[in-house]
Amino acid sequence: MDTGTAKLYIDFHGRVIEHLGIDMYQSPVAAIAELVSNSWDADANSVKVKLPNNLAASSEIIIADDGEGMTLQQCQDRYLKVGYNRRKDRQSELTLGGRPVMGRKGIGKFAGFGIADLVLVETVSKETGERTVFELDVARLTGESDEYASETLLDVEVIEYSGPDESKRLQHGTTIYLRNLTLKKRPNKDQFRVSMARRFLLLERADEFKVIVNGEPISIEEDVEKIQFSFPADYSKAEMPDALQIEDGWGVEELANGEKIRWQFHFYRDPIHEEELAGISIFSHHKLSQRPFLFNLSGGFGGQQGTSYLSGRIEADFIDDQEKDLISTERQRINWEADATLPLFEWGQGRVKSLLKIWQERRAESKVKAMNARIEPFSQRLGRLERHERRIVDRALTSLARISVISDDQFEDLANAILSAWEGGRLRDLIDDLGQADEMDADALVRILVESRAMNALHAAERVKMQLNLIEGLEERIKNRELENAVRDYIAKNPWMISPEWDTFKIEKSLANLMKLVGETSLDTLSGWKGRVDLVLCAGHQLLVIEFMRPGVTADWDHVGRFERYIFSLREAIIANRGGDFTSVTGLMVADSLDRPAGFTEKLAGLRRQGMDATDWSGLLTKAKAQWQDYFDILFDRAPEDGRMKSLAAAGGSANNTTESD
Repeated sequence: MDTGTAKLYIDFHGRVIEHLGIDMYQSPVAAIAELVSNSWDADANSVKVKLPNNLAASSEIIIADDGEGMTLQQCQDRYLKVGYNRRKDRQSELTLGGRPVMGRKGIGKFAGFGIADLVLVETVSKETGERTVFELDVARLTGESDEYASETLLDVEVIEYSGPDESKRLQHGTTIYLRNLTLKKRPNKDQFRVSMARRFLLLERADEFKVIVNGEPISIEEDVEKIQFSFPADYSKAEMPDALQIEDGWGVEELANGEKIRWQFHFYRDPIHEEELAGISIFSHHKLSQRPFLFNLSGGFGGQQGTSYLSGRIEADFIDDQEKDLISTERQRINWEADATLPLFEWGQGRVKSLLKIWQERRAESKVKAMNARIEPFSQRLGRLERHERRIVDRALTSLARISVISDDQFEDLANAILSAWEGGRLRDLIDDLGQADEMDADALVRILVESRAMNALHAAERVKMQLNLIEGLEERIKNRELENAVRDYIAKNPWMISPEWDTFKIEKSLANLMKLVGETSLDTLSGWKGRVDLVLCAGHQLLVIEFMRPGVTADWDHVGRFERYIFSLREAIIANRGGDFTSVTGLMVADSLDRPAGFTEKLAGLRRQGMDATDWSGLLTKAKAQWQDYFDILFDRAPEDGRMKSLAAAGGSANNTTESD
């Protein structure tokens, strides 16, 4: 027989293809998973999937295995026979190679039509060495063309055929080409590998069956850093269920109906947002039978927030061994109304509930430990609280730790806010209520979060307000000519009065570090420079040198010239001393007033462009006040309806914000 005499046909209603292929397998993962299952049942050692680099008219997806392949007659009797049951045909639940058969319905072969309009099959029989190549066109099969497959046999085009050939038997296997792709976007190969792995439990049999995607094996290796608890491994002795056995990290148990299952559950540190990972998946004979779900559990049980963190797998082969098929056609759902599946359903509900309670307790314990570590830096503050106050705050923090949906960073912020609030005499009733609560509902949590946001903004706003008041006080003293050494010393201790950006900078009370920086150069012997530098601030590798002119002195050309020369000398010293602590120097000179001869204003502008500023007290403090006022306005916007914030704004705060709040 040659290509001219080889005949194949298909004899079913065309609508079957729409229901069994196009409608049910519209994702590349779902469609290709069915074809991989066929490779498993064909006793392949490996199956290679090649995804396209782009979506073009010529793009194709290739699935190639080294399984037993098919003869021409087997193509007719097995592949082109809708509903072919490999198990009944061979009267065994196992393949010739001894594997549990995955396929049952005989329709997975049409899954390719979910993502492609053309399926080309090339197969070489291990038994005879026959090679057959044929093509299926969805337009012909579904009646979109004139050759609608209705009640008559529909010929299938045999593109190539060669008869039995002993030399070709070693080339056995089947390759499926999916062409005229209907995908909307190109599959991501990395995500595809992970998603494909989640549809199978094959890693323990990786030595005999490998799935390769674009040259890389599929993998379901969990990201250990993302998993917080794993069961059954993390059971304590007291928590261990009766009759539970642990094998290779899997729990093995017997259900009420005598059937055995294997299971493994993980709780992640953060909520799971991947649909195919969130929940419990059930597998039969290594293949997905039930997409992730939670055994239809609803509210009303402890630790239910943990359902967002739970992922697990159950291996229940008995479901696929029943005489009646209990798995939906697309292998996404199990019939939980059947007597055979009810024991697993009840076990699943009970096990998930018990683990959620354990998770809740473990989560709280871990947060409390983290809390104790975090509040250690606040030990002095806690020590200043009365004993009964400390107990209330501790209870509140512990209760807060039980709220599972709060991340570690959020918990740290809230814990610090609670301590600050108690110290400030605020929200004490709320904190006490929090300490008394066994569980925190969503409304109470929202209230805490809202209050803490307002509270943090209020704390900062009060500090800003205090600094604004101090600046205003200094302005008044300067107007009254009360600028004395004590005032300058106070500014040295509070550099934020220069600008908010210096609030956390280190103040150099002596010039020792600066002397080391510039080597042998003495600050007091620089030509043309007399007196001492009043203040040096540092931040990282930057120095800010500040000189306060004596009260009553007006800065003129000579003062500015000496100051400029001094800064330039320090910069040269820094350049010469490469590898030192500092890399830049800026300067600020403050006087009662600035002389205004011709050209002096332009000189000052030039200095500012070079990182040196000269200003009077009024200009300096007015600028600082404006910066702090802007900061206050930002804080006000975080809690504009808070009465305490409104009071601060009304007491000399932003006029704009006060008007808006009224």
